[in-house]
Amino acid sequence: MADEVLVVHGGRLIDGTGRPPIENSVIVIRGGRFQAVGRSGEVAIPAEAQVIDVEGKTVLPGFIDGHGHLEDFHGELYLHLGITTCATIDTYQDGPWTRAQKQGTDLGKIRGPRIWMSGQAIGGVGTGHDVPLARVSRGHIIVTTPDEVRRAVQRKKQFGCDILKVNEFLSLDLLKIAVDEAHRLEIPVACHSWDVVGSVNAGVDSIEHIWSVGYSSIPYVPARRKLAEDRLGGRIDQEIDGSYYQTENYDEVIGAMVEHGVAWTPTIAKWLRPLSPSAERFRKRENEILNDPKADLPAAVRAVTDNAYDKLFKRYSAEQLARAKVGYEKANQFIRRFVEAGGILKEGSDPPRGMAALLMHEALVMDVEAGVSPMTAIQAATLTVAKTFKKDKDYCSVEPGNVADLSIV
Repeated sequence: MADEVLVVHGGRLIDGTGRPPIENSVIVIRGGRFQAVGRSGEVAIPAEAQVIDVEGKTVLPGFIDGHGHLEDFHGELYLHLGITTCATIDTYQDGPWTRAQKQGTDLGKIRGPRIWMSGQAIGGVGTGHDVPLARVSRGHIIVTTPDEVRRAVQRKKQFGCDILKVNEFLSLDLLKIAVDEAHRLEIPVACHSWDVVGSVNAGVDSIEHIWSVGYSSIPYVPARRKLAEDRLGGRIDQEIDGSYYQTENYDEVIGAMVEHGVAWTPTIAKWLRPLSPSAERFRKRENEILNDPKADLPAAVRAVTDNAYDKLFKRYSAEQLARAKVGYEKANQFIRRFVEAGGILKEGSDPPRGMAALLMHEALVMDVEAGVSPMTAIQAATLTVAKTFKKDKDYCSVEPGNVADLSIV
């Protein structure tokens, strides 16, 4: 109801803006939006309001998964973990199912997070070195001329996409055309990249994954491309791939991203969470969900969740595990140095190499372990995502006028 009033009273509010927490807070919600926010005694509680007492709890904005791949069983898992919005940044699936989910959720017919969708990625012709199940053989929208690029982007707008996903195979000149057309249509651009400096100069809004920045740290282009192609072709695992990044060249990549205000999504939890100091806690939480019969998750969720640990600790040789640990440290270095330099950190779960939604929370923990402040980590899955995807006028800070999404823990 447009005039329905709800008051959330007594909690410790972290509002997502980066401001200090508000103790004993009062949040007035009318018609699904925040009407007033402040300390108890400073904000009037309307007489007709339904009051929810959250004393002793922490109140945060509803979290946003900044890089999800939504599937049909994910919705309630997202809500269970306090994630009220999923930016589903696809590569292969061109959107009809996702759009149906989005519309069904908006109508209240499907229980799940709000959906910001990209549909299938656009990109150029692949490397020519693919093996079965490698990225290119699974398909994306191939564009080879400026007109094809513009038409593909315009189709995204017509289809109702919130984000344009561009993969690493699109040439920089065509990427610039894609970005310009997307921005003309007010669509933000998320990008896979083998040349982050070139991609940010083309105007993208976010760079996705550790490997995008890692490859870009290798100045000798043939070596960079071979490492990337070997990973795509299944000849080297991502866990080991990271050990070849050149940390002495991180500053050039970071500097370009900071100068252009481009966000970055590490998504390292999917591969490297078994090496985290919090791995025991992660496993406990994963198993709490997996072992709950009410969760009713497909068996494949347990398989992909367990695989990350089994791979590193049961199947890897001592030499392979040592390589993975080097890659983990290099990832932590980039995260820490990026944020220290003023980089814009956003986070996402990026399943299926683990449990959707929970992977995002694990990623936030790992960011803090890398040296990021807890407040920056919270913003990496709230306001920063909304800003990156041009949704912050309505979402993800607890401020008057915004949509009233909350996570209370």
